[in-house]
Amino acid sequence: MTRLAERLRPEVAGAADGGHVVDAFRRVLLVEERFTYDKSSSDPGNYLLESVLVRRKGNCLGLSLLYLALADRLGVPFRGVYVPSHCFVRYEGNGVRVNVEFAEGGASWEDDRYRREFRIPPARPYLHSLSPSEMLGVFLKTLGAGYSRKGREEDALRLYDEAGRLYPGLPDVSFNAGVSLQRLGRDDEAIGKYRRALDLDPEMAAARDNLGILLAGKGRYEEAIAEARRTVELEPWNAAARGNLAAAYCGCGRLEEGIREYRTAVEIEPGNRRLRSGLERAVVSLGSGSDSKFPP
Repeated sequence: MTRLAERLRPEVAGAADGGHVVDAFRRVLLVEERFTYDKSSSDPGNYLLESVLVRRKGNCLGLSLLYLALADRLGVPFRGVYVPSHCFVRYEGNGVRVNVEFAEGGASWEDDRYRREFRIPPARPYLHSLSPSEMLGVFLKTLGAGYSRKGREEDALRLYDEAGRLYPGLPDVSFNAGVSLQRLGRDDEAIGKYRRALDLDPEMAAARDNLGILLAGKGRYEEAIAEARRTVELEPWNAAARGNLAAAYCGCGRLEEGIREYRTAVEIEPGNRRLRSGLERAVVSLGSGSDSKFPP
């Protein structure tokens, strides 16, 4: 890290404006030092800074942390920025504001492009320049997700607690905690976490989808249907979410509505066996005149 900082120092000191600083970081780190982008989030080596330095490779978080660590040493005003499942850095100083996108070799993306690419309308709580503590919260959230992928849900929950303390406005922290709690069978706590995520981001479709599934499992079908319908409104292309809505309808005996949603889901994703099976069961139940209910 010290060697990289000393390589950058004269480039930054001699820069005429913010644009030149951004160019210097890109040229030295991404071109001359050959740090490369690897989108994988499942490999901790891609976002743990020591590994990024050794391997000269990192995902969006790993390369963001590299930039931010060097910027801190050099007094350069880079800030971390988070959008759902992705992050980057932003230069903000002397009236200059430049986003640096590592997935495109350090190219500058306008905010509007991020809104299009990640489907984030202005009302959603993303694309803000983050404080160092908030960026640490993003890191701990990501590390927690890594533990969760290995089945270490209790360890993940401890990291999510700390991430939430550092960045209380990040809905992904509460959502991830809800997923871990749901896997542990602690459904009431998971419901609380999903509701907290939705307080922060009412348009987080994944949180509404999972919340609807848990509510249906408790027999709270009207609430489940309301959440599932809102999920489908947010993501009409999501066949799985539409299947969950269909299952909630069928679970409370509203078979015709369930069949309608299953058919739409199968049209979106014809090869999905779960959806086809759900549709077949609903049609059989309706044809037999049965009002029997079946779970999602």
